[in-house]
Amino acid sequence: MMQVFQLEESVVIDGKFEAEKWIAADSSSNFTQMEPQTGNLASEKTVVYMGLKNDKIYFVFMCYQSAPIVAKNQSRDALNKDDDLIAIILDTYNDNRSGYAFITNPLGTQYDLKINDDGRNTDTNWDTEWKCSAKIYEWGWCAEFEIPFRSIKYKRGIESWGLNFGRVIKSNMETSWWSGELSDDFRISQGGTANGMSTPKSKMKLSLFPYLSLFKTSAENWSVDGGGDIRWQISPNISFNGTINPDFATVEADQQRINLTRYELSYPEKRLFFQEGNEMYNTRIRTFYSRRIQDIDFGGRINGKIGPTQFNILNVKTPHLSDEEPTTWYTAARAKFDFLKSSSLGFTFVDKSWNDGFSRSFSLDYLLNLGKTWKLTGQFVGSAPGDFLSHSAWFMRFAKENNKYHIHFRYTEIGENFRENVNQTGFITDDDRREIDSDLSYRWWIKNNTFEYIEAESRNNVFWSLANGHLRSWYFTNSANFYFKNKINFEYAYNNEYKLFEKRFYNYRHIFGLGYNTEEWSHAAIAYSTGRNFDREFNLFTAGGRVKLFQNLSLSYSGNYLEFNPDPENETTFINVFEANYNFTKDLWLKLFAQNNTKNENIYLYGLLGWRFKPPFGALYLIYSHDNFGNETEIPDTHNFFVKLTYPITILK
Repeated sequence: MMQVFQLEESVVIDGKFEAEKWIAADSSSNFTQMEPQTGNLASEKTVVYMGLKNDKIYFVFMCYQSAPIVAKNQSRDALNKDDDLIAIILDTYNDNRSGYAFITNPLGTQYDLKINDDGRNTDTNWDTEWKCSAKIYEWGWCAEFEIPFRSIKYKRGIESWGLNFGRVIKSNMETSWWSGELSDDFRISQGGTANGMSTPKSKMKLSLFPYLSLFKTSAENWSVDGGGDIRWQISPNISFNGTINPDFATVEADQQRINLTRYELSYPEKRLFFQEGNEMYNTRIRTFYSRRIQDIDFGGRINGKIGPTQFNILNVKTPHLSDEEPTTWYTAARAKFDFLKSSSLGFTFVDKSWNDGFSRSFSLDYLLNLGKTWKLTGQFVGSAPGDFLSHSAWFMRFAKENNKYHIHFRYTEIGENFRENVNQTGFITDDDRREIDSDLSYRWWIKNNTFEYIEAESRNNVFWSLANGHLRSWYFTNSANFYFKNKINFEYAYNNEYKLFEKRFYNYRHIFGLGYNTEEWSHAAIAYSTGRNFDREFNLFTAGGRVKLFQNLSLSYSGNYLEFNPDPENETTFINVFEANYNFTKDLWLKLFAQNNTKNENIYLYGLLGWRFKPPFGALYLIYSHDNFGNETEIPDTHNFFVKLTYPITILK
């Protein structure tokens, strides 16, 4: 438990601890390791202060450290455990299920995310306005945070919030938490408490996010476009977002990937309008996949939480693009109801309607946290049009998991015509399945003169046709990863699978991997795979790594060479991806991105100069991109120039 301190003066966010402002403040310093030595005290001392002033929440971390400080990443929203980190978790409804995380490293790089389902789901695309700064000293490093109440949703009038602090010490491969021994990261229900919270009086806030963009291609003159979003904070726990002609032109090309399956690949949502609340739809049988929606004329979304009910409702209209893509209305609605300590029951409705047709689905899902490590989850989905049985699906999953091990067993049934309905709005790779799968994994923290850890995993999946009972697939993968004290790691995996499509296919794959420093941001790795894939022998060579040449300049590369034998359709390919980033400051940066695919001779170049003058939403972007579409299309090469300005305007505070 921590008693929140009422500050007399605001804190200057510069990474310099102002001790005189925190006299008589409560502090916390006892952190417990989650890994590698579960339950032991943290190897280094951390002192944390929390205070309130002028509708803002302030935190100061004093991170004492004798081990080498690891800090390389300067890209916002790209942090993970490959740098030294500190994290704040706020359970603003005190519901043991949902919350926010604010994370930084010794360079002051920002990372924010929303947490749902007691840490089971996190939304890394979520952004809000907050400040932090960090500085490195001889004794360690210091970080300061300023989080405005207006930047988060919360339950008004409660004096206690759920609270936790985390720290990663990378050179020790250590993760520790303030509240005690956690079973896994972001477990809201295992956090501590902040007492003495004084939430501000309810105020409506109205903000506009207009944008202006200039665009030119090699075949056309400069064109001007405009539009924007409106955000109405109705109350501390409910908000409305509207959009008119939202701008999707800044979305970068998706990085090309090797796909040795016959199934569609899923890609992350990068468009701002869809991001808030999108994590609520991340159910296993995914009935809403926002990337199915292309251009938008206008749309709106309302989301929030009232009592035990969290909700998100979205409705958008797309323009008439062709006879195959007529004017269409998309609606997605989801509600989740809390019960017991940290369990929930969810309902989802998704509809796509056009002049002479529709596709819609209704889903019921549940998450039962049966203890510290036991979980029971499941989902049922019905869809229309069509008969009920062949257009429905369901699963049930039982799991025991923590940061060291994971065991689950799942049974699934997906009707033989389910995909044709639900994939209009969702992401369903296959149907007509009666499926059994299980995953087992364990990490042994050895920490001797030879090894840091050894990790083993077994992933298994079998399914039959619901329509005729024929075996359609099996998939068995077993792997082991050895991470040595000298930061070299070796990994081996074997996959064996059977697939029934137009005929029976027996595939297998051996994977050998070798890496250096792969637990940290700067690293290098190579891998070789060989085997059989749909009646063809194949060899796959991969290589990649990241390096920081100077304080503000980082380079990364990944390469994949895939060779088939025989190869009658010339599918052998070499994919190269190169990226360079130069950070003048954490909000002023230059990015260069290039990728090519020798299979279709495609070359893509992308350059961006970005300036977040009112982070995270007020920004100016200057972009150049070049597309060479290669020999598989008649589309000419393009040179694109793009300028975009977004300026947030607050009307009501």
